[in-house]
Amino acid sequence: MNLDDVPAGARILIDANILIYARRGMSAQCCRLLARCAEGEVIGVLTTIALAEFCHRRMMQEAQSRGWSASNPAKALAQNPPIVRQLTAYKLEMEDLLAGDMAVEICDGNDFLTALGLQQTHGLLTNDSLQLAIGIRQDIKLLATADPQFADIPGFTLFRPDDVR
Repeated sequence: MNLDDVPAGARILIDANILIYARRGMSAQCCRLLARCAEGEVIGVLTTIALAEFCHRRMMQEAQSRGWSASNPAKALAQNPPIVRQLTAYKLEMEDLLAGDMAVEICDGNDFLTALGLQQTHGLLTNDSLQLAIGIRQDIKLLATADPQFADIPGFTLFRPDDVR
C-alpha cells in the first residue's frame, strides 16, 4: 500500500526517510502524509531514533549543498567544528518538526532487548530494529517508510511511497 492508503484516524510510525523525501520535495505522497498528520487526520508518531537519523542526514545534506564534500562527510565535519557551527538550515528544520503535532516516543532499555531479538529473527540493523521495538511497545502496527526490508515483518502493516523521484 502507498502512503495515500493510510486510514484516517490511524496511529503510524513515521520513518526518517519519509521526512527526508517530504523536505526535499521528492515525494508528493510523503508531503501529503505529513500534511494529514499536521491536520490531525492521521496520528503521526516519530521515534527519537527517526529524529536522530533525520537530523544527521539533513546536517550532511546541508553541508554538501554548501560545497562541503568528503568521502566520509560525517568524519570530516566532526573534525571541523567551525563548519558545523555555520550550518543552520537543518537546525531550523528540526525545531519546526519538534514544534509540530507529531508525538515523539523515546527509546528505552527494554526496547534494545526487543530490538536484539528483531535483529536475530529478521536480520534488521540497529536503528531499524529499534524503530520497530518502540512501535511494538507502543502498540503501533502501521509503519510509513520507503525501506523495503520491513516488508516481511509480521505484526506491522507497511505503507510505502511509490512516487519517490
